[in-house]
Amino acid sequence: MIPQDAYLWLGQPFEGVSWPVIGGIVVIYFLAFAARGAIGFGAIAPAIVLTSWLIPPHHAVLLAMIAATVPQLHLLPEGLRDGDWKVCRPVFLALALSIAAGVWLFAELSSDSLSLALGAIMTMIILLDMGQWLNRFAQQVDLRSYPVAFGLATLIGLITGVAGAGGMMMLSVYLKHACRDHISLRATAILLGTMLTLWRVLATAVIGLIDWQLIVESVMLMPVVYAGIWMGTRWFRGMTPKAFYRVFQFVLLLSAAGLMIDGLVKYIG
Repeated sequence: MIPQDAYLWLGQPFEGVSWPVIGGIVVIYFLAFAARGAIGFGAIAPAIVLTSWLIPPHHAVLLAMIAATVPQLHLLPEGLRDGDWKVCRPVFLALALSIAAGVWLFAELSSDSLSLALGAIMTMIILLDMGQWLNRFAQQVDLRSYPVAFGLATLIGLITGVAGAGGMMMLSVYLKHACRDHISLRATAILLGTMLTLWRVLATAVIGLIDWQLIVESVMLMPVVYAGIWMGTRWFRGMTPKAFYRVFQFVLLLSAAGLMIDGLVKYIG
């Protein structure tokens, strides 16, 4: 147990949250960041969706965003080494502009209806991808061209800034077709995921939504986060490209369906 004085100094992390609920958060974060270690993304959306059933949604969004920052930096060298810079450059610029606008909207608007729409759209896109319909579309469009990448990234960054999750899921569907192979896909997802996370944290801090309590809670979750990443990274090393894409699609579909259900419940309620 933490002494009372130390607990107060730490900002009273997880104040009012029972030990069983904290245990549930720990399990969710381990599984979410195992997915991040395996395929380079996929931690924030599942963490937000699942923990929002245990703690207030606003708290869940901010906690997942901060907790994902440090481990994302840990993965960054791999992204710098193997990432596809031709794809990244226009996407970086578009995300920088649109995320800032999205975070401003996040502070002003409710994102419940947007989460519902995002989940529904993502579920449809992933099912189309599984049915090979997106492959046919990709053959007709130069996904590596600057205008296409910039336009898609602008829309994705705006959604990410407002909803707090789902942007990397949408972007990774594009990356699956724009990148040359599964190694480049994973590395490019790491690069862009780092930019998404760091820029949104900075923009959120500027408008005053991050406090000492959230930072301490995130630090407390770091051992679990790194254990999940370690497990997921070891799994990736033994995967074939076919198995990698199967896991890729499964994580996307699970996260998107979760966002859609979560948004529907909040919208109706």
